[in-house]
Amino acid sequence: MHKRVVIFGFSSRGIQTGEQIIQAAQEAGSSVSAHAPARLAVSGWKSFSTLAEEMENLILHTDAFVFVGAAGIAVRAVAPFVKSKLRDPAVIVVDEQGQFVIPLLSGHVGGANELARLIAGKISAVPVITTATDLKDVFSVDTFARQQHLAIVEKDEIKHLSGALLEGEPIGALTPECGFLISPDPVGQPFAHTLHLVPQDLIIGMGCRKGVSEEELYRFVSSVFEENRWSLYRIRTVASIDVKREEAGLITLAERLGVPFLTFPAKALSDQKGCFEASGFVKETVGVENVCERSALCAAVSEGWLPEGSRFEDFCLLPKQKGEGMTMSVIALCQTSSKKFI
Repeated sequence: MHKRVVIFGFSSRGIQTGEQIIQAAQEAGSSVSAHAPARLAVSGWKSFSTLAEEMENLILHTDAFVFVGAAGIAVRAVAPFVKSKLRDPAVIVVDEQGQFVIPLLSGHVGGANELARLIAGKISAVPVITTATDLKDVFSVDTFARQQHLAIVEKDEIKHLSGALLEGEPIGALTPECGFLISPDPVGQPFAHTLHLVPQDLIIGMGCRKGVSEEELYRFVSSVFEENRWSLYRIRTVASIDVKREEAGLITLAERLGVPFLTFPAKALSDQKGCFEASGFVKETVGVENVCERSALCAAVSEGWLPEGSRFEDFCLLPKQKGEGMTMSVIALCQTSSKKFI
């Protein structure tokens, strides 16, 4: 389910419906924040002056948006931030009376259809699902990829697989025409239209000096991955310390890689278990002696991908690497000694 859900309400009735949605999302394990115009001054809801400004502040850190109000409001709010069906957050509209729940964007990869059904079930509304594979109840390869944390390499091949399924044709090993291949290395073409799905099993932790460009960071990460013969598609998230939350280079690096950028306070990093490379300078500057190694582990543990108490050395695939004003480390979501995936 979605980790971070934002709910917008625009009227008193919409707020009432929104309260039911908050409860539904929280029961599903999501972290929920509710937002309403300052004129409503609702207890427990964060107030905002303009929706456009609020969206700009939230867009990079939100998995799903739920607008309780007119569909037009949602469309205009998200329009400046829409990029692609594989990168957009889930966007859902619920009328203020709570009669209909409509996923507008990212029904499959973003999980909007799944969330819409959950909300509709909790508030006794009708989920209005419009994606063809859902309507015909056929397998959706992009939904499968999201649920299994698989990166989609050849995005244009999705339409060939979905088209074949919608026409009742077989895919995969049953036909030479089209299919998908799950592998850490996106190579090989067993089908005329091959869609490679890469397990997103690596977390990179990063530290950098202020002002390092996205291009420098990308070259650094790419060179390390190329040297180790790892695909960049295996990256699940980029992590760092919260003082780097607004670091433009790191933000745009994560966007370029198509993954979330997560940051954590020094205390959360300090709480991580294991043996880390220490730096007195880093400790004096940000309050913790290591950023890249600790943030990688912290992201995996805080997001529930690794169990609490996991030790860095058990999951370390690559310890601290140094570039010009940059550091990075890589952990795997498996025990590196046994390669047993979590």
